[in-house]
Amino acid sequence: MKFFLTSLLLFFQVFPALSSGIQGAITNVSGEPVPFATIYVAAIHHGTTANDLGEYQLALQPGEYEVRIQYLGYKTVLKNVTVGDDFQTLDVELEEQQYNLPEVIVSSSGEDPAYYIMRRAIGLSQYYLNQVSEYTCQVYLKGSGVLTRIPALMRRQFEREGVEQDRYFVTETISEVRFRLPSTTETRVLSTRSSGSDNDTSPMSFVTMSLYRDINGIISPLSRSAFHVYRFVLEGSFMENGQQVNRIRVEPRRAGPDLYSGHIHIRDGSWNLHSVDLRVEQSFFSIQIRQVYNPVGEGVWMPVSHDFDIDVSIMGLELNYKYLASVSNYEITLNPGLDHDFYLQAMSARYMLPSLGIRDGQATGQRTDLPGLARRGDASDRSKRQQRIDELMAKENLTNREMRRMNRLIRRETRDASPRPSLEIREFSMEIDDSARTRSSIHWEENRPVPLTPGERESFGEKDPENDADTLESKDRSLFSKVAFGNNYQLSEQTRLNHGGLLSLFLLDYTTVDGFSYSQRLRFTGTLPRDRSYSVNATGGWGFASGRAVGSMSANFSYHPFRRARAGISGGRVNQDFAQDNGLNRTINTFASLFLKDNQLKLFEKDYISVFNEIDVANGLVLFTSAEYSKRRPLENYSDFYITGPSGNQFTPNFPPIESIGPSMMPEHTSFITEARLSYTHRHYFMRQGNRKIMMYSRYPTLGLSYQGGWKGIMGSDTQFARLEASIDQRFDVRLVGNFRYRLTAGRFLNKESLFAPDYRHFPVQPFLIADANNFDRFRTIDLYRYNSSEEYLTGHFRYEHARILLKRLPFMANTLIREQLFFNSLVLPDQKPVYEIGYGLNQLFLFFNVEVVTGFRGASHNYTGIRLSLPLGTDSAEIRL
Repeated sequence: MKFFLTSLLLFFQVFPALSSGIQGAITNVSGEPVPFATIYVAAIHHGTTANDLGEYQLALQPGEYEVRIQYLGYKTVLKNVTVGDDFQTLDVELEEQQYNLPEVIVSSSGEDPAYYIMRRAIGLSQYYLNQVSEYTCQVYLKGSGVLTRIPALMRRQFEREGVEQDRYFVTETISEVRFRLPSTTETRVLSTRSSGSDNDTSPMSFVTMSLYRDINGIISPLSRSAFHVYRFVLEGSFMENGQQVNRIRVEPRRAGPDLYSGHIHIRDGSWNLHSVDLRVEQSFFSIQIRQVYNPVGEGVWMPVSHDFDIDVSIMGLELNYKYLASVSNYEITLNPGLDHDFYLQAMSARYMLPSLGIRDGQATGQRTDLPGLARRGDASDRSKRQQRIDELMAKENLTNREMRRMNRLIRRETRDASPRPSLEIREFSMEIDDSARTRSSIHWEENRPVPLTPGERESFGEKDPENDADTLESKDRSLFSKVAFGNNYQLSEQTRLNHGGLLSLFLLDYTTVDGFSYSQRLRFTGTLPRDRSYSVNATGGWGFASGRAVGSMSANFSYHPFRRARAGISGGRVNQDFAQDNGLNRTINTFASLFLKDNQLKLFEKDYISVFNEIDVANGLVLFTSAEYSKRRPLENYSDFYITGPSGNQFTPNFPPIESIGPSMMPEHTSFITEARLSYTHRHYFMRQGNRKIMMYSRYPTLGLSYQGGWKGIMGSDTQFARLEASIDQRFDVRLVGNFRYRLTAGRFLNKESLFAPDYRHFPVQPFLIADANNFDRFRTIDLYRYNSSEEYLTGHFRYEHARILLKRLPFMANTLIREQLFFNSLVLPDQKPVYEIGYGLNQLFLFFNVEVVTGFRGASHNYTGIRLSLPLGTDSAEIRL
């Protein structure tokens, strides 16, 4: 009974069934609705947002309140209301904001006065980014989407999935959110529902979005690099509660998907954001972002309304999706590592300087106190860094260099005041209440702060709550479809079976060894307590020309998820590429053999059993060990079938052209090989998902050391060799410059007493008409199997990637999602001229294709120049060499 009463009390604390407040409609002077207007009560940090039709509802306890109604482009309205025991109607008419146009240019250089404002806003952006170290709030998130056009070819498939043109699909969530610097968020989902099959329960990507920093590679107008990529124009100002707010137009200096355009509003004197209305344009979609800020503490302004309008158009499919987030009940904790009194006093003292002077279009020169801020105090107890910041803030006009210096000083003060971050990144955690998905429509009517539109209500009214994803799948997919083309079968809550299907084209293969072959695949997976898991895989195939069967089974067990520990065993009979893991994509080899009469893939038969274990010895230190016992046999070509091909091409015998071995078949032999690999990455950050650890990033390179050995005499093994290899691998970003990655590898055979063709060090290459081009460390201009080593070797790979290197600077390509890259590869082997390759590439051309121009050299002599087209195929990619 005590537990029941406590739970009941908590329920009513979380969901106060208020039957009092205000409701109504927000319109402009023409009677048209003002969608997404903000209705906010600053005294209690509580508010809501109007829907698409301008309708709103705000639950309040009985009492007297000052209500603030505002939206971008309209004058803010303050209304004093007295709330009784029920809801009262408060309709509000908003007038368009009249801006006082700037007639006086302050700068002697004649630059737009917007730059004066932006220098101070950018200089202080690091302070506002880190001003609040922790806050809690309540978030209502609504996502509402509609497909406005479905191509005829896709219409039937969408109908099978229950998606119709011009029909809304809606998700809404009420959550309690706790945020802590630098990016830790905890979300408790109180209620969630969707008119589709999924519930989007995570509003954090919208609520914590801050324009004080770059977001997903899009450069903020308040970035310290903003002047390089944006122009700013002061369009005017207006007064709000005795405070001047400046309206600044943001114009990209160049076209590109990484830049905003639109308007931001900056409060004069404190130089913080008041509201934003920005747009991002990319090839297939555009996003309109609107945010409204309100005071939630002395000198602290936080966003209380987020409005995202997304338009997507791709391959004839057109989609509009709107996200609306209403944030209220802020409770903030100021960052204890920052001297907030210093910044408040410095800004107050700055405001005693002559103002920008745009009052009714005239420079007033009036000295005005910044509301709510104290005057400058004694400077004797300030640090040297604060004194330098104060000197910069006191300047009437900042230069660009001084702006960046102030931004850098504040950023360093913030960093030095913060403890060294833990390697565990706790960016996001989410708890969903047991009853979150079962709330009644009455509950939603009482607790939803933003009313639904008729179209959104219709979307929920049409949903059958009995239907979930499994039910829809069972209705829409026939038994024949599942058996023929593959399916995932949920055997129990913990186990699942995947069958690749009987008629899938990916089950067909062609080599000159087997001719056409047909295979079947089964995968059984299961989960265990503490996030442990296991899987069993079985593959079997038949070669029609050779009359041979192959097959293998493997079992893997993840026994310590947090240490990423896993072990496995596998065995069977397979056709193995001589180049092992550095060989050809089998799908591409099929195409090359059938249509180009080019059978570059060379195979041998392997009967084997192998075991492995991998574990994080410590964070960033990974140990992999394996052992394999196998019998290896040569294979011959049993098929010379092809569909078409150049008249001069002939199929070649099935042995690799290794010069030191000569044109002879590999003898049948037995091998026992062990391998140990150790890699270390200093300060490797990670995230925890339940009991699992997911590695994220490090600012340091990964160092690798591996040893592979063949042991003669063990179980009749004929191999005897030892190879040691060291490597260094790193990828990093340089702001506004691009992404870099490099890998250096050096190795040597310490013993090669009994070495067979598969044991040579083969290098990943793609020298063929059709080849795999997915990995950045593949050589483009050398032949497979010919360039290998049984001595020492050295390889180097370097790649630079950026959205704008050469062609992306052209106006008609600027807004595409294409990324450009430059690459350089090098291979050094004894007694051979070193190999050098340089190239330029376009990635994600039409979303799917990659194009490269590559040139190869042997020493100082030019060897090859060509063009490559690649198409991703799963984990591999198809490439055509011209």
